[in-house]
Amino acid sequence: MILDTGIGLGAIADLAGVAGPYCDYAKIAWGSCLITANLEKKLQAYRAHDIVPLFGGTLFEYAYLRGRTDALLGLVREQGVNIEISDGVIGLPRPDRLRWIEAFAKVTEVYSEIGGKINRQDRDWKQVIAEDRSAGASRIVVEGREISPVGEDFRADFLEEVLAAIELRYLVFEALERRQQVWLIKRFGPNVNLANIYPGELLTLESFRQGLKEHTLLHSFEASRR
Repeated sequence: MILDTGIGLGAIADLAGVAGPYCDYAKIAWGSCLITANLEKKLQAYRAHDIVPLFGGTLFEYAYLRGRTDALLGLVREQGVNIEISDGVIGLPRPDRLRWIEAFAKVTEVYSEIGGKINRQDRDWKQVIAEDRSAGASRIVVEGREISPVGEDFRADFLEEVLAAIELRYLVFEALERRQQVWLIKRFGPNVNLANIYPGELLTLESFRQGLKEHTLLHSFEASRR
């Protein structure tokens, strides 16, 4: 899942032309879809190249704070676009979160993000994940700052807790930084679901996956021998 922070229609075509097979989703970053010119054309451009667009979780938090979540639901239904639902910044009561996951899941595919963007969240992740899935979330997105906060080691204990709650195939790990990408590939294998990849880094990531770069060259070779 790439992170679209504002690339143009031509850039989408260029990206798909050289790396399209390695990209499944394109997240329109944060709430930027509200200020993106030619949004409908952008969504169509992604779909033309078999890349599924979705709106980022910050857009949901923005709408919730302003009492405009119903309007967002209408926009999602109108555009036929997937959405990420999160509470990484705002205080969102569990009943409200589950109600909105269920509401959005009736009209589109919902990715539920867990974890905090500003402060680390301390929750019963097994229960949170089970409830989000029951409400209709198709995938669980793990906030990158919870995986490895800036300047800190990777939180293997947190990841083990998450993995105890759900199968790996239903998890999507945010991995904006190369060190996160390499660590997650080595830990979970080359097919691990990764998100928030800058478009210009897509082939770099695929090189990590296939052992075509020094970071994973030996690891990939040894794994293939085993």
